[in-house]
Amino acid sequence: MRLHQPRIAVIGAGIIGSAITYNLAIRGANVLLLDESPKPGSGVTGRAFGWINVINGTPGHASYALWREAVAEYQLLKSALPEALSDARAGSLTWRATPQETEQLADLHKRAGEDVELLKRSVVAEWEPRLRRVPECAVFSRNDLALDPKRLAGTYVAAALAAGASARFDEKVAAIETANGRVTGIRVSDGTLKADVIVMAAGSATNVLVGELGIDTGIETSPALLLRYTCSMPVVGRILRGPRLEVRQAGDNTLLVAKSYVENGAENGPQAIGERTLAVMKDELDLPDNVMLASAEVGDRPIFADGLPRLGFLPQVHGLYVAAGHPGVILAPLVGRLTAEEIVDGRRNALIPGPK
Repeated sequence: MRLHQPRIAVIGAGIIGSAITYNLAIRGANVLLLDESPKPGSGVTGRAFGWINVINGTPGHASYALWREAVAEYQLLKSALPEALSDARAGSLTWRATPQETEQLADLHKRAGEDVELLKRSVVAEWEPRLRRVPECAVFSRNDLALDPKRLAGTYVAAALAAGASARFDEKVAAIETANGRVTGIRVSDGTLKADVIVMAAGSATNVLVGELGIDTGIETSPALLLRYTCSMPVVGRILRGPRLEVRQAGDNTLLVAKSYVENGAENGPQAIGERTLAVMKDELDLPDNVMLASAEVGDRPIFADGLPRLGFLPQVHGLYVAAGHPGVILAPLVGRLTAEEIVDGRRNALIPGPK
């Protein structure tokens, strides 16, 4: 039994902060989660596509092994917190512009040890009968998952509260308070909340609070566009990614499409891109006539220049911990566990680099 139990505050109830709070709570930690939004996952998490995979990674890159560990962590989550993945759909189909490129993609990941299979055209057509332009072949990644990141964040928080954590929503953090080189608390609307450890899991917003302490975390932003379309019936059974489209379908039949985004005038704004993408979907898929664009939202994903996440205590201020990076939805269960192990048990894992 610990003689002193540190007071831990987690700032940010996105998918990363929610996973961290859950993992701290189930280890018996004294943890408080804060977020300026009314519900978990209301920021960039709610604008994430929700594809858990390694097929989009590059074997040999430093991030590839990390992605593999993260996807494996989802299997552990499925056992520990079954409700977290109760609505997840399994499997994805990916193809490139030519059959040769698709075959190369399958071979690359097979040699890396991934459970992928190259499917011929007839099988793809049978599995996805509403594809208008069935590719000659496609890579089937059976362990991939499609899930609702906002719902997962909410499940994490509910489980954390049940395990003894506390949470304050609609609570904007004004500043981090320090004394003698260590954190002492968090200034909020009605005063100061004392804390021995502060976990910064607020994505790109981390820069503002930590920057006031004269610290540069190196967090940058990479905008991505999530398009949602109303649909009255099932159209696709798995995540589909081809040269022109990346699409999945939610349990309520909503079609979701992920796009990179660069702000460049009204003609290339989110709404305009959403309407043009609908035309592409109608060309690629046999859609019902009533499919309509429901929303087009941009999320600023937190990234670092080397493409790797960061996890660990900042050397400049004792007790100040940073957990950030892309892809947050893929990494969340792994980041949550590793963070809790480091803070509660003092076990540092070198899988994710620490902040500088």
